[in-house]
Formats: sequence, structure tokens, C-alpha cells
Amino acid sequence: MGFVRVHDEVQEYEVFARKTRLEPLRQVGAVVAPDDELAMAYARATYDEERWVEMMIVPKAAVIQLWAPGEAEA
Repeated sequence: MGFVRVHDEVQEYEVFARKTRLEPLRQVGAVVAPDDELAMAYARATYDEERWVEMMIVPKAAVIQLWAPGEAEA
């Protein structure tokens, strides 16, 4: 469903993290922020309950979906 945009200045970011260097990155959630700096702060504050060795954010608009559940592969 996503989020309701309050104004054009905000965007959604996907948050990815891993607990060990050998573990693959996995999506742990999402945050909404007006810029990258605040998105990083929100991600840290929201998802800091785990001891991650790596955490990153990606603007949702930059994620390219190949297919979704229930859809046939192209």
C-alpha cells in the first residue's frame, strides 16, 4: 500500500541490514523522510534494536521490481 505523501518533498526509503558479514542483506523495513540525511537518522532510530554489522537505505524509487508475488516472470 505504501505511504500517503504529505507533500512532494518526502520520499520512502527501503532499509536493508545484516547481522554478520557472511549473511546476505535483507530488508528490515522502510522510513519516510524529506532527504537522505534524515532518512539515515530515522532508519538508525527505528531499526537499532539489532546489532547490525551493516545497514543501508535505498530510495524506493530506485528499486527496480522484476516481478511481484502472483505475477508471472517476464
